[in-house]
Amino acid sequence: MVIFGLMMAQQVAGKAARDGIFLSQFSSSDLPAMVVVAAIAGVVLSIGRARTMVRLGPFSSTPVSLAISGALHGGEWLLLGHHPRIAACAIYLHVVAIGSILLSSFWSVMNESFDPRAAKTWFGRISGAGTLGGLLGGLMAAWVSPAVGVLLLAVLHAVCAGLLWRAFPPVSLAGKSAARETRSSVWEALHRYPFLVKLAGLVLTASASASLLDFVFKAQAAHAMGGGAPLVRFFGLYYTATSLLIFLVQAFVTRVFVQHAGLPASAGVLPAMTAVGSFGALFVPGLRGLSAVRGTEAVLRGSIYRSAYELFYTAVAPAEKRAVKSVLDVGAERLGDAVGAGMVSLLLVVAPGRFGPVLTAACVCSTIALLLAMRLHGGYVRALEKSLLNRAVEIDPALAEDSVTCSVLMRSVVTERPISSLESSRPEVHSDRPATASDAFVRQAVELRSGDHDRVLRALDQLRTEDWSLAPLAIELLAWDQAMPVARDALKRMGAGITGMLADALLDVDRDFTIRRRVPRVLAFVPTMRSVEALFAAFRDQRFEVRFYAGRALYLLLRDHPELSVDPERVWEAINRELTLQRSAWQSPRLLDSRDARASEWFFDDQLLDGADRNLEHLFTLLALLLPGDAVRIAFRALHTDDRQLRGTAFEYLESATPANTRHLLLPLLEADAVKRARPASAEALAKLMQTKVQVDEKLKTTMQSAEIRT
Repeated sequence: MVIFGLMMAQQVAGKAARDGIFLSQFSSSDLPAMVVVAAIAGVVLSIGRARTMVRLGPFSSTPVSLAISGALHGGEWLLLGHHPRIAACAIYLHVVAIGSILLSSFWSVMNESFDPRAAKTWFGRISGAGTLGGLLGGLMAAWVSPAVGVLLLAVLHAVCAGLLWRAFPPVSLAGKSAARETRSSVWEALHRYPFLVKLAGLVLTASASASLLDFVFKAQAAHAMGGGAPLVRFFGLYYTATSLLIFLVQAFVTRVFVQHAGLPASAGVLPAMTAVGSFGALFVPGLRGLSAVRGTEAVLRGSIYRSAYELFYTAVAPAEKRAVKSVLDVGAERLGDAVGAGMVSLLLVVAPGRFGPVLTAACVCSTIALLLAMRLHGGYVRALEKSLLNRAVEIDPALAEDSVTCSVLMRSVVTERPISSLESSRPEVHSDRPATASDAFVRQAVELRSGDHDRVLRALDQLRTEDWSLAPLAIELLAWDQAMPVARDALKRMGAGITGMLADALLDVDRDFTIRRRVPRVLAFVPTMRSVEALFAAFRDQRFEVRFYAGRALYLLLRDHPELSVDPERVWEAINRELTLQRSAWQSPRLLDSRDARASEWFFDDQLLDGADRNLEHLFTLLALLLPGDAVRIAFRALHTDDRQLRGTAFEYLESATPANTRHLLLPLLEADAVKRARPASAEALAKLMQTKVQVDEKLKTTMQSAEIRT
C-alpha cells in the first residue's frame, strides 16, 4: 500500500508536470502528434517488457525498472535547464510510455501475490492507498516548480524501487513457483484465454474515448489559462481534486460495487458514464462541463474500473499473465491513445476549431467499450475453470488424509457397532412353508419370500425384464444387506417398466427408510424422465441420506444420458433450498450405508472418498448438474486443502459462476466452514462429542428396540 501510494504520487505529479511543461513549450495543436509518438513508444516498450517479464518475472524486473526510471528522470531534470523543448518531449514520452509500464508491472506483482478471493479485498485497499498518494502528488505539482517537481519524480521512483525489492524479494516469491511455470507468448496466452481479446478491445476503445475527451479538455484549459506556471498549477489542483474523489469512491463505493455488481458491470461503468458525459458535453460546452466529464472519467478509471480490470487477471495462469499483461495494460492503452489522437487530427481537418465531432466520436468509442465489457463474464468464468483444472495436477493425493483428519471428530459420534448390522435382519418369513402352487410367478415369489439367503439370491439372479410383476418383492429385499446388491442388479435388469414402482418406494415417507435410501442407486441406471422427476422430487425429502443419494443418482443419470434434461431454474431452486436447510447446522452427517471405494461413481471425488464433508459433497453434486463437472470437482477438492491460492480461486469461481441468490447463501456457509476447519478442537469440545456419542448410542438402541417390537 505504501509503495503504490508513492508510485501514484509520482504518477499524478508526473502527469501535471508533463502537461504543464509540454503545453508551455508547444501549442495544443501539437498535442495529437505527441500523443501518437508516445503511444507508438508505449506499444514497442510494452512488447519488450512482456519478453522481459516472461524471462525474469515481475519480482525481479519491476524494482530494477523503477530504479532505471528514477535515473532517467534525473537526466531529464538536468536537460530541462539547457534544452527545455527536448526535455518536454522526453518527459512526455517517459510519463506516458514508461510510467504506464511500471504501474502494470506493480499490478503483476500483486496478481501473483494474492489469490483471486483475497485480491478482491486487498486490491481495493491498495488502490485506496494509491489515491492518497495521488493527492500528495497533485499538491506537490501545484506548489512546487516544474524543475523541482521533475527531480522529486526521480527520488520517488528510486524509493519505490528499494521498498519493492525489500517487500517482495525475488527468491521468496518468484523463485518459489518458477519450477512449475512454463514460458508463454502473447499469442499463446490469447489463444488459451480468449476473453483477453475482449479485454484488450475494452482497454483500446476506453483509452481512445479518454484520449478524445482529454484533447478537448486540455485545449480548453490552455485557451483559458494560457501557459507556464498557472497552467501547471491548474493541472496540479485538478489532479488533486480528482485524486480526492478517487479516494472517496475507492473507500466507500468500489468494494461494495464490485462485490455486488460483478466484474463485467464494474468494468462497464467507466464507458457507460463516459458515453453519457460526452453526449451531455455536446449541449453544455465550456471548461466547467468538460472538467466534470473528464474528472468523472478519471475518477471511475482510477477506482471501480481499475479494481475490476486488475481482478480479471487473477484468473490467468502466471506464465500467460506475464506474457500478455503489459501488452494489454500499456500496448492496448497506448494504441487506444494513438487511435484517439488520429481521430482528433482527422476531425480537426474536417471541422477545424469545432469540438462537437470529437465529443461524438468519444461517445461512440465508449459505447463500443461498454458492449465489450458486458461480454466478459462468460470468458472470465471459463478462465477460472481452466485455472482450477490446471492446478488439479498440483494437488497432493495425500490430501485425503488431511480431510480424514478434519472429519475424524465427527466420526466419533457414531456408535461403534455398524448400523448396517442392525438393519441386516432378514424378512420375518418362515422358510419351511411348501410351495404347492405350480404357477411360475408363485414359485418365484415363494423363493423371494423364503428368507433363506441362498434361495433368495438364486431367485433374484433368475429375474428378467418380463418379471416386472415381482419387482415389489425385489424392492423389499433392498432392506436386506446380504441380498441388496443382487436385488439391485435384478431391478436394473427389469428396466424402465418398473420406474413407477421405484418412484413410489422412494417418495413414500412411510416406507422403510433403508429401502428409500437405496432406491436412487437403482434409478441411476433407469434412463427415463420419470426417473429424473422422481429423483428431483426426492430433493424435498426430510432425510439427508435420501437427498444425498438422489442427487448423486441424478448427476450420473444426466451425465451418461445427455438426452435427459432438467430445467436449470429448478436445480438452482433445489440448491438454494438445500443451502437454507444447512445454514443452521453445518456438520458432516455419517451415511448409514457404506460406499465401496471401488464403485467410484458414488463418490463425488475419488481422491477424497469418505474423507470429504458430506454436506459439501451433496452441494457440489448439485452444482455439477449445472456447471462443468471437472471444474466443480477441483473446487470441491480445493476446499479440503490448505493451498490458499487454490482455495481462493475456488471461492472466486463459485462466486462468479453462481447466480446472486445462490451466491449469497453459499459463500457465507463455505467461509464459516473454512473457519471451523482451521480452529483446533478444545478439550471441552471433545468432552461434548463423547457425551453426544453416548446419547446417540442410547437413541439408536431405543429406536431399534421399538422397531423390533413393531415387527
